[in-house]
Order: sequence, then C-alpha cells, then structure tokens
Amino acid sequence: MNKEQQEKEDHERLVTVYETGNEAVIAVIKSILDEAEIRYLAKGEGVQDLFGVGILGTGFNPITGPVEFRVMPEDAEYARELLKDVEG
Repeated sequence: MNKEQQEKEDHERLVTVYETGNEAVIAVIKSILDEAEIRYLAKGEGVQDLFGVGILGTGFNPITGPVEFRVMPEDAEYARELLKDVEG
C-alpha cells in the first residue's frame, strides 16, 4: 500500500470527537490536542467564513456547519476525555 492509499484509509477511519463553530473554542481544542500529541483533522475549518456569511448567532456558519474535530479511533476515548470540560 502506498502512502496516498494509507492516508485515504486513515481518513475513512477518523471519528468525530467534538463539533463547534466557536473560533475561541476551536483554538482551545487545537491547543489541547496538540499538547497531547493527538493527530487530528479539523473538518470544515477554513470554509467557516469563506462564504462571507460568517456566524449568525447559531454558533456556526449556516452554509458549512460546525467544524468537526476528527481523530483516529484508537485516540478517540483519550481525546474525548481531554475535551470533556471544554464549553462549546
């Protein structure tokens, strides 16, 4: 299996451990996961304000939805434990 196939397979296995549209919370979650050395994908990040609509009091962009933090299944339980006290 080449590197590209492995990455595709890894992405298909990722599980969501947190969703938020709050920019401050996104920064906190990244910091916690980075500190714990947990690899993650912030799905939907970067397109949050791309449409110029921004956040309309709903906590996320109504077109793109919230940012999903996804990790490998073997890291999910630990990541959820670390993030359980973060206010979304």
